[in-house]
Amino acid sequence: MVGLTSPRVVAIVLATLITLPLAASLYQVPIQVSDSLEPIVIATTAASVGQLMADAPRFSPTTLRPMRYVQARWLLNSVEATGVSYRAVFRGVHVALLMLLIALFVIAVRVRTWTDLAAFTVAFPVLIGIHTFAAMLFEAFPVNHYAEVGVCALGILVLAQQPPRSYVPAIACALLAFALSVVESGALVWIVVIGCAAARMRGITRSTVIATTLLIVGYFLVRHSLGISSPGIGGMGSGFGATFYSADALKARFGEHPLGFMAYNVASGLLSLLLSEPRTGVYGTAIWWKTGTLHPVLVVNVVSSAITTIVIGWYAVRRLRVGRAAWSDADRAFTVCCLVILVNASLTAAYIKDEIISVGGLFYAVAAFIAFRELLASMPARSLAASAAMALTLVLTAGLWTFRDLGVHYQLRYDAFKLRNDWAEVLRPDTRENWPRDPTVLALTRRIRDEAIAVRTASPSFMPRWGDRWWIE
Repeated sequence: MVGLTSPRVVAIVLATLITLPLAASLYQVPIQVSDSLEPIVIATTAASVGQLMADAPRFSPTTLRPMRYVQARWLLNSVEATGVSYRAVFRGVHVALLMLLIALFVIAVRVRTWTDLAAFTVAFPVLIGIHTFAAMLFEAFPVNHYAEVGVCALGILVLAQQPPRSYVPAIACALLAFALSVVESGALVWIVVIGCAAARMRGITRSTVIATTLLIVGYFLVRHSLGISSPGIGGMGSGFGATFYSADALKARFGEHPLGFMAYNVASGLLSLLLSEPRTGVYGTAIWWKTGTLHPVLVVNVVSSAITTIVIGWYAVRRLRVGRAAWSDADRAFTVCCLVILVNASLTAAYIKDEIISVGGLFYAVAAFIAFRELLASMPARSLAASAAMALTLVLTAGLWTFRDLGVHYQLRYDAFKLRNDWAEVLRPDTRENWPRDPTVLALTRRIRDEAIAVRTASPSFMPRWGDRWWIE
C-alpha cells in the first residue's frame, strides 16, 4: 500500500499543484477566430457526420483530417444537449487534454524512490517550460490536435512499460488511427511503437508492430488514392537565418532548389528541441549578431536547455554504449525518446512550427527525467566538491525551467486578451454586408463571439512590463 508521504504521492501532488493554475490560465483563452471558427461552421452546416467524413478529402489538397470536423460536430451536439456554453465545452476539452498529458507523463516516468522524486522536480518543469509544450497549448483548432497526438504517443510508451497484454494491438491501432485522422504528425505514434519494439520494451509485441504497420501503410495508400500530397516549400511561412519569410517568399527563394532549405529545417528542428533555438526557423542568436540586441529570454531558454541536453548526452554516453542485452527499462525508454526526437525533427522539412515538434518535446522531458535520475544516483560515488557542483547546477537548471513555466502563464494570459479583442472585429455593424447569410451560421457566430467577449481577461498593461523581454521572443 502506497503511503501518503511516498515519493509517488508527493510527485502526484506536486504535478497537481503546478497543473491546476496552468489549466485555469488555459481555460481563460477564448475560442480562437483563426483556425477555429471555420471548422466549427463547417461542422454545424454539414448534414451528418458521414457527410463530414466523405467531404474531408476535399477540404485541402495536402491534408486528410476528418476527425477535426467530426470532433467539432460532436462538441456542438454536446452544447445543444447540455445547454452549457460553447467555451465551456471546447475549452474544457483543451483543459482535459492538458490533464491527460500530465497524467501520462507522471505514469511514464514512474517515480518510485526519493531519488526519482528529486529528478522529477527538475524534469517536470522541463515538460511544462519547453517552448513546444507552450505552442501545443496555444493550438488554435477547435480541439487541440497536437495535444491529442501527444496523448496517443505517451499512451503507447506507457503501454510498452507494462507486461504484454492481448488487447494492446487493438489499443495501439485505435490510437494510431485516431492520431492520423486529426493531423499528419500522428504518424509519430507508429514511430513510438516501432521504437519500443526495437528497444525490446516488453509491452509491445510483434503482433502490435505488424498491425500498426499495416494500418499506416493503408493510411498512405488512401492518401495516394485520394490525390492528397504532402505540403512542399511555400505551403507555410517559415524562418531562415534571422528572417521569417512568407510562404510566397520561401517558394520564390527555395522552390527550385529545396534540398538545402529542407536540410536547414530538419537541423533547426532538432536544435530547437535540444537548445530551444531557433524558433520557427529564426535564430535569435543571428538577430543578436545582426542587431546587437540580446533579449534575456534567449539567454534563459538556451542556458536551461543546454544544461539539460548536456545531461541527456552524458547519460547516452554512459549507459547506451553497453550492449542492448544489458539495458535497463530506463535505457530502453530513453532510446525510444531519442528516436522520437530525431524523427519528429525530420517532420519540419518543409517548414518549422513549434507545435510540429511538440511530441518530441514531451519525450525530451521524459529523457531528461531519466538522465537527471542517473546523475543524482551517481553523486554518492563522487567527491564532495563534484557532488556540490552537480547539486548547484541542478538547482540552477530547475530554477531556470520553473521561470520558463511562469512564462507559459504570462503568454496564455496575454493571448487570452489578444484573442478576446479579435472577436471584436467579427460581426461589426459597419461590415454587415460580410456577415454570414445562413441564419444558423449567423446565430452560431454571434453566440461564440458574445461568449468570447464576455470572458474577463487581464490587460497587458497590468502585467509585468519586463514580461515580453523575459518570456516572449
